Amino acid sequence: FKIPIIYITAYSDKKTLERAKVTEPFGYIIKPFEDKELHSVIEITLYKDKIEKKLRESEERYRAIIKSLNDVLFTLDADEKYTMVSGQIQDYGLAEEEMIGKTPREVFGSAGEIHHEQNQKVLKGESRTYHWEWEKDGKRSYFMVSLSPLRDSRGEIIGITGILKDITALKKYELALEKENKIDKALANLAKKLLEPISLEKISDNVIEYARKLTDSQFCIIGAVDSGELKECIIPQETLKKCQLEEEPKMDGLYDWIMENRKPILSNNPQEHISLPEGHVEIKNLLIVPALLQEEFVGIIVLANKDGNYDKKDIEIVERLADLYSIAIKRKQDEEKNSIIIQKFLKIVSEVLEELK
Repeated sequence: FKIPIIYITAYSDKKTLERAKVTEPFGYIIKPFEDKELHSVIEITLYKDKIEKKLRESEERYRAIIKSLNDVLFTLDADEKYTMVSGQIQDYGLAEEEMIGKTPREVFGSAGEIHHEQNQKVLKGESRTYHWEWEKDGKRSYFMVSLSPLRDSRGEIIGITGILKDITALKKYELALEKENKIDKALANLAKKLLEPISLEKISDNVIEYARKLTDSQFCIIGAVDSGELKECIIPQETLKKCQLEEEPKMDGLYDWIMENRKPILSNNPQEHISLPEGHVEIKNLLIVPALLQEEFVGIIVLANKDGNYDKKDIEIVERLADLYSIAIKRKQDEEKNSIIIQKFLKIVSEVLEELK
């Protein structure tokens, strides 16, 4: 019940006093005593009880405030050892008891080296703010860390107070924006290259290079389609060698499905859907996207073995690549057809002129 206790005793020996201390009394009086002395002890006891209650209430409010925060609060001593860590650290796979009495380098390994460097500056009187990323159990988190010197009543630095602010959502948005800008820039560069008067093979080589790079894929094959038939299939020599492919690989089932449905095929478990010849390199995942121009099927882009799984974002990227490829390939096909027509026309004119002679 937190009732203040005062002991009245006739014994003042050390053993008796030690036993009394176990119950944490607010005071004790040794008999005989005067009323004035008892009154003073009671006054002091009531005052101490009042102060302790206020202190407990203050501590409870402090704990409640810390609990309501999303940030991780912590303190370290002058030896960089954690002396307090708020419970929010559990959200990142750690517990307070795992950290108390240890340094950041002992808790986080090499990832804690940056904390040691910053702590040394703070212990010299600086306040520091910096970004830090950490991964545990496959979960990567990004933080903004703020550190300030912890001082005693004389102003001497006795440790460090710090805040870990989770900025993972913001960081992921920044990374996504950076990637989007990188993709836009890459596609703009590709479009510029495809506008140049280059061969069909060079068109395909450029698209293969960008497709692999933008999707982190190991393999890429590109095919040009004319009148519904796969006419040109460009396979890098590296892919031919590693996959032990024929010069013209057969994609009858997949090709027919793409032709009929005009939709991409994405599989992160392709071994469940397709069979590979003996000696073929393992295909971990697969993405096939049709190149369409006003609903006309003009080409196909096949990607495999992405570092990770393919997702909707990869489809979006390759569809944008396919749009550029379809325009370039159609233009090239039209140029070749026009060239044939012109050659036929010139031949006819030449024959007519010859007859007139």
